[in-house]
Amino acid sequence: MDEQQTRLAVQAHADAVVSGDIDHVVSDFVEEMRAAVPEIARTLPDPVSAAEVRSLEVGADEAVAEISYTGAGRTVTIRSRWREVEGRPQIFAGEPV
Repeated sequence: MDEQQTRLAVQAHADAVVSGDIDHVVSDFVEEMRAAVPEIARTLPDPVSAAEVRSLEVGADEAVAEISYTGAGRTVTIRSRWREVEGRPQIFAGEPV
C-alpha cells in the first residue's frame, strides 16, 4: 500500500466522522462492510467533537489504524484494517480497542 495515500485516507476518514459527512464515512468501507457502519457508529460518542489518528502501520498488503474519537465526555478508540480496493484505501474490518 502507498503510505502517503493511506495516511491521507485515514485522516480524511477521521475528519469526516467529526464533520458528520456520512456519505464519505460509508464510502471508506468496502461494500461488504457498509451494512455494519450503523452498528460501529453506535459505539462512538454522540456527537463526536474530535478525532485523533493515534497510530498507523502501513504494510505491503494492508494497513492498521487506531483512531480515537472524543465527545460527550468520553473517548472511544477504533482499530480499523485497510486495504487497497479499486485504487484507494478502504476499511475491511474494524472494532473498538
